[in-house]
Amino acid sequence: MKKLLAIAISLVSVNAFAAGYGSAGCGLGSIVLGDKPGFMQVFAATTNGTSGSQTFGITSGTSNCGSAGKSSEQFIEANKASLGNDIARGQGETVDSLATIMNVSNKTEFAAALKAQYSEIFKTGDAKTINSKIIAIAKSNKLL
Repeated sequence: MKKLLAIAISLVSVNAFAAGYGSAGCGLGSIVLGDKPGFMQVFAATTNGTSGSQTFGITSGTSNCGSAGKSSEQFIEANKASLGNDIARGQGETVDSLATIMNVSNKTEFAAALKAQYSEIFKTGDAKTINSKIIAIAKSNKLL
């Protein structure tokens, strides 16, 4: 049993170094072990997986799992065409989902504010710029 465990650990560590392991992702492992390279990422990933903190952290935005700004930027990048259409209409599933990601409670007002600024938001096709403009609109609107 010990030999099997030793072989498994050595194979995992070889793969980790060969793959150029970066970060094991967010979760308890990233908080405790940080972004130390190599074999430490195996421990971080194991800690994340066995504690369940990574899944919870991704859902709730805790445990070092990205900021709302980064999450919304990733959502915008993945759903740019649909989001553009929904913002132009002032309603839709992607606008509602973005409001949820950004913790906006008044989704109707959020959709209306984005619709009013559609041409400004989508001047460029860059998700980072679109995200920045949407965040600025949300922060400037006192009803959100």
